[in-house]
Amino acid sequence: MNLLKICGVALIAAFSVGILKIYKSEFVLPVSVVSSVVLLGAALAMMSPISAYLNEMSSLGGFGVYFSAIMKALGIGIVADTAASHCRDEGQASLASKVEFAAKILILSLALPIIKEICAAALEVVK
Repeated sequence: MNLLKICGVALIAAFSVGILKIYKSEFVLPVSVVSSVVLLGAALAMMSPISAYLNEMSSLGGFGVYFSAIMKALGIGIVADTAASHCRDEGQASLASKVEFAAKILILSLALPIIKEICAAALEVVK
């Protein structure tokens, strides 16, 4: 799916949501969520060749562990941002901030083994 198709889907979804807000407000959230999932899926599909290339490059240099953590953190960030945006659209800013906070905690938990490795390497250099 190229950028013009993605923009077309986004504009049609935005127009549909605008019309539904006036006539059938109970359908706004499902249409918004479905369109976001479709757009997110298209974006992730476009990222697949990039991910494969980066994975190949990281395995050559022995950085597979770091690459895996970075890709997981990126995925957590994208999903959390999408969910938080929908919460904000529904007027639930407090809930959105909780989703973002949980994502930050998960990303930090992914980073802890890397931080431990860096500290161990730094101690080896000092000794």
